[in-house]
Amino acid sequence: MYYNPLTKEEEFHELVKEIESQSAYKRQPPLEKKYMSVPEMGRLLGLKKTDRYWLVHKNFFKTEVILGKMRVELESFEKWYANQVKYHKVTGEEPGLELKKSSYSPRDIAEILQISENLVYEKMKQAGVEFILVDYWRRYPKKAFDKWYRSQNRYRNTEDREKVRDIVESSMAMPEMARLLGVPRSTVYGLLNQSEILKTIEFDGRRRVTKKSFYEWYGSQNDYHIVSDEMPETVKDEDNRRIEAYRRAVLERDGHSKNIGNDVYLTVNEAAVLAGVNPATVHKWIKKEKVEAVQSSKTIRIPRQEFEGWLQGREKVEV
Repeated sequence: MYYNPLTKEEEFHELVKEIESQSAYKRQPPLEKKYMSVPEMGRLLGLKKTDRYWLVHKNFFKTEVILGKMRVELESFEKWYANQVKYHKVTGEEPGLELKKSSYSPRDIAEILQISENLVYEKMKQAGVEFILVDYWRRYPKKAFDKWYRSQNRYRNTEDREKVRDIVESSMAMPEMARLLGVPRSTVYGLLNQSEILKTIEFDGRRRVTKKSFYEWYGSQNDYHIVSDEMPETVKDEDNRRIEAYRRAVLERDGHSKNIGNDVYLTVNEAAVLAGVNPATVHKWIKKEKVEAVQSSKTIRIPRQEFEGWLQGREKVEV
């Protein structure tokens, strides 16, 4: 059996380790710090001497006299720091972490609901939502706020706003429809009772008209005209109500005018609306060269005057 003895250097290091392990003067790990002096606490918070002792005498955290000097207990200090928002450590450590887990400031609620802080105070006061005072600042316990939030349906947080976005964007309130047509609200209610085209949905305890049915209704009649909007002139000045209604719906959907025509050219979909057929039929007419069309890249436009004349001739033949 081969035996490899330790080198002299290795023997030396082993001997040093043995001596250190048995020595009464070996270095001990530092004890966990449990207290700090008042000046240390003041420097940590960036406070002058008077403010340091004022804070101590408010008994926000535990103190003890050790060897004739006042000491601040670190554990109670950190607990106090995590439950207040007035004082900030010079190290940049955020205060109030525990407090923020259990309560909201008025600013927090304003950001959640996307309203002003003044309105937060007003609504919380009206609803009698309980609050606590922390360094003279109001904070609302999360449980109390959540209870109020569930009891109402007017204000929503980001998550709930996303959930109802499609409903809101695809419908309009009665006052909105009234303003759009420049008529009293009572007229709108009358139209809803008279028309089978207009459809409503129930939302937040109120009826809303679906935009799809509104534009279908708008294109089917000539008694009412939209008066209060910011649509392009090619839409507002359109003589054909069905084309106008279609273009309004497209602009409402897309947010731009790339997919609508003008006085000179129609899109395939607009031509289909004008003819009362589906777009596939218009494409067949173009392919069979019954209808003139201009194509640029993937965009197809149909000369309006020629198409309307062709439609009139076609109708006469069918009659």
